Amino acid sequence: MPRIVKRITPELKEKWKTFCHERGVSESDMLGLLLEKATAGIVPNEAKGLEEPRSDKVTIRLSPKDIHSMTERAKAEGFPSRTTWLTNLVLATLSKEPVLTDAEVNALRGSNRELAAIGRNLNQIARALNVEFRDSDKLNKELIDRLLEQIDGHRDKVSNLIDRNMNRWGG
Repeated sequence: MPRIVKRITPELKEKWKTFCHERGVSESDMLGLLLEKATAGIVPNEAKGLEEPRSDKVTIRLSPKDIHSMTERAKAEGFPSRTTWLTNLVLATLSKEPVLTDAEVNALRGSNRELAAIGRNLNQIARALNVEFRDSDKLNKELIDRLLEQIDGHRDKVSNLIDRNMNRWGG
């Protein structure tokens, strides 16, 4: 389900909380009602109460020091928020599968492009080898060395990405 995120001051948050509580409506439901009204939607008559349980949210309590550490780590690892980082930590732990940041996904896409280029180079080498041997002097050690450097660079990139990901989640 789509969601809207807006950061507000603690004072405004407290006013909003009081406003909603006085009307017997949860903060998120009140915001939904306001959005429907503002966008000319039909506002339902029945408002959900504060007691309705939420099944898709988990709350944990941490010390301010731990929250600060978690926030700094999330930033350092390229996550947009500590919530995203924590969600990915849980998912990686439960599934034992890598959970990648956008930067890591982009790095893998770049890696795939490099692999495609290496594949094209290998095809050129194969064609050159299939030509009569005396005509294959176009295939020289420099070309092969460049190809090997590309392969080694690609392997290092992917290996580093996997290592960072596994170390991040304690794998």
